[in-house]
Amino acid sequence: MSRRDRPELWQLAVVVAVGAAAIAFVVIVAAGVLRDGAGTGDPLDPWRAIGRELTDAGNWRIIGLSAVAGAAVTALVGGIAGAVARRRPK
Repeated sequence: MSRRDRPELWQLAVVVAVGAAAIAFVVIVAAGVLRDGAGTGDPLDPWRAIGRELTDAGNWRIIGLSAVAGAAVTALVGGIAGAVARRRPK
């Protein structure tokens, strides 16, 4: 792919899915550490909080669902945009 070519829809969906998962990961871990481990006075509490957040299956489920939702929305919007572009006269 050259620099001037637009990415394919599947490539865009993958990028958005990874981005959505990364954002969800940062928000979940930051919220968990702030809720459970910050400011307690015990220097090991933030590390324990990070460990709890990284081992919680519910957090990983939310991260996965965020990735799926990002890819689905990208595919939907890309499909609609493609359909509109095909209907336009050239």
